[in-house]
Amino acid sequence: MNNITKLKALGLILIGFVSTAFGQMTPTATVNIPMRDGKSLAADIYIPTTCSSCPTILIQTPYNKNAFRNGLPLGVLQNLQSSPYAWAVVDWRGFWGSSAAAVSQPNRGQDGYDVIDWVVSQTWSDGQVGTWGPSALGVIQYQTAKEKHAGHICAVPIVAHPQSHYEGYFYGGVLEKSRLQQLDALGYGLSPTILANTYYNTIWQFSENITWYPQDITIPTLQIGGWYDHNIDKMMDWYTATRTSADINARDEQWLLIGPWVHGGTGAAYVGSAAQGELSYPDAAFKSDSMAVDFFAYHLLNTSNNWQNTSKITYYELGHNRWNTSNATGIENVNTEDLFLKEAGQLSGQTGAGSTSFVSDPRNPSPTLGGHTLSAGLDQGPYNQVTLESRSDVITFTSDLLADDISISGRVRANLFIEANQPDADIVVRLVDVYPDGRNMLINDGTRRMRFRNGYTQADESFMSPGNVYPVEVKLPFVNYTWKTGHRIKVYISGNNATRWDVNLQNGGTMYASGDTNVANLTVHHNTTYPSKIIFPGNNPTLSSTDNHLNKRVSLYPNPAGELIQLDSEIQFIFFEIYDANGRLVSKNSLSGNKIDVASLKGGFYFIRLLNDAEVRVMPFIKE
Repeated sequence: MNNITKLKALGLILIGFVSTAFGQMTPTATVNIPMRDGKSLAADIYIPTTCSSCPTILIQTPYNKNAFRNGLPLGVLQNLQSSPYAWAVVDWRGFWGSSAAAVSQPNRGQDGYDVIDWVVSQTWSDGQVGTWGPSALGVIQYQTAKEKHAGHICAVPIVAHPQSHYEGYFYGGVLEKSRLQQLDALGYGLSPTILANTYYNTIWQFSENITWYPQDITIPTLQIGGWYDHNIDKMMDWYTATRTSADINARDEQWLLIGPWVHGGTGAAYVGSAAQGELSYPDAAFKSDSMAVDFFAYHLLNTSNNWQNTSKITYYELGHNRWNTSNATGIENVNTEDLFLKEAGQLSGQTGAGSTSFVSDPRNPSPTLGGHTLSAGLDQGPYNQVTLESRSDVITFTSDLLADDISISGRVRANLFIEANQPDADIVVRLVDVYPDGRNMLINDGTRRMRFRNGYTQADESFMSPGNVYPVEVKLPFVNYTWKTGHRIKVYISGNNATRWDVNLQNGGTMYASGDTNVANLTVHHNTTYPSKIIFPGNNPTLSSTDNHLNKRVSLYPNPAGELIQLDSEIQFIFFEIYDANGRLVSKNSLSGNKIDVASLKGGFYFIRLLNDAEVRVMPFIKE
């Protein structure tokens, strides 16, 4: 793949973070910035004519500095004269214009230090540098900050954290194959190293230790992430670490913005766009830009814009679709609540009986439908999963209609009891919101390789034997989500999710090598002996009683309804509320008798919420 194709495959700059502009802008200067080893890095410098001594925003990129000639970020585009900053856009060592500076083991933090050292020595510089950029452009900001140049004043890393960790490539012990292939296509050449270390070992331990350094962060940061980004889970840990372990003078200058965004780079959606997958969040559009502009203005221009009083965490509550704030060091709910898998595909507050089986065939794996992906060949973000239900290799468990909003903040875990007739298999769990209109919208997903159910080292590896039942925990990434009243909570369970994750051959042999594939018969046990369950990080009093009194008859007729609905119920309700398909309250009143007037409603889908002092029941109906 040539360099142009690589850039198009990533789409990170041209689509995701710089709006389309006609023509190109010419840099004020194109220079070679000297490094301490005698080599130099290619850079484009953009200086407004009004700048005689101004701060600089530095962008270090492996995706070709020339792409920024289509327009600068943060709303500047091609109108350089509107910017209060000079801009320096630098190709990484070994990439594009800096190809000749390649070395076998580059220290990108030192390179960043040397670039800043050059910038602050220029006549047009006031000695202050802020850094900006997404993904790899965000990681290098942390690496540069670690070097502690006095001129590095602040940073805006986007969908990024600095740690190179095992589960970043082997989530649940399963290679995230499509992402690794994408990184290889972009020129990183990581596959030989990653595939030589498929178990957690001293190399991974060393890598994780040297790339986790919150104590070395000495400058203010605005860390920006997205709930549909593959980096979000580690980003949440990193933010908390910077708030608690960064330099004492910088701990209170760490901000976090989490929106309803994907990673970007492989499709039309990006950090700051309204459209994400098959959903849209208009009130999230350009929030990342507006907050970054205010952050830079405060720290680089000494603008009195009240930034110092901005809440430390600004986060989007998915499902309810609204912005919230917090000044805590994190937003994880420490309380947990359980829903148990039951017979007939139910999710319930009580344990069930029996088991549910499915087949996993590596030659016909269940497909990836959106999610936290990074691949030019895969959709990214929230997508409807309902087509998976036509497959025999996917099973589902669904709650009753929710009588109240159910909110979570943190990591959902699936604690399952698995039986298999093959020595190895993968367990994939997809978490879904079932909308009243029937859409099954993906929230996030996770996987676990059964041979690694006890841990990821080679010593932890343990295969299965037919007839035995094995506990396994599948962890899903951090999310803040609310299922609204009248929706349902649902999980999909399968043996694969391709092509995002590697497909397990299920033969117990060497991983990531050619070999025969075995069809696996997998059974999820869900009874009092083996109580498979989904653990939610929340505080929802009604969650564990979602199916209370379901044995009592409650029905509505006729359905579809004309002017009246007749209620036939063994439960005495005293009040009702009616919501439309978008969750808006359209009618409410006390109940007198068993008839409900719906004549004023327009034709369409609704659900009615029936209440008394002890319980709630939610039921759908159609108005003709």
